[in-house]
Amino acid sequence: MLLHCLVYTSVAHPKISDKHLKSLLVKCRQNNERRNITGILLYLDPFFIQILEGDKAVVESLFDTIKTDARHQKVSIIYQKPIATRSFPNWTMGFNKISDEDLEAVEGFSDFWQRPTSEFFSDSPSEIEKMLEKILEMFKRETLF
Repeated sequence: MLLHCLVYTSVAHPKISDKHLKSLLVKCRQNNERRNITGILLYLDPFFIQILEGDKAVVESLFDTIKTDARHQKVSIIYQKPIATRSFPNWTMGFNKISDEDLEAVEGFSDFWQRPTSEFFSDSPSEIEKMLEKILEMFKRETLF
């Protein structure tokens, strides 16, 4: 199986509560386990960023479903490529709700959240790699739902 990584951003619509986030996470984990998808979901009200890893066809099919989900607006792929290994092999869906204070603690990360669009990375594709490294660092330190 060829592994594939896809990262997208979106805007929650309508505003989403913590209770709804937890419910969504439970459902995502069940569905992703069945599909052999791993990854993480980050939420900074009202923005989502999700990293999906798995078989390319399965990841793309899941993303097609996500694009039509009424809970998302402005869904944009910001990164996708083949990968040799999973960054999140043990997480069918890691999750973290990020606060403005969390962003201030990670140098450079807040710039992305101020403008989470594919255009942010178009001039410098390496920025997404840096962002993914910072996300991995955050997940090593943080407690997840």
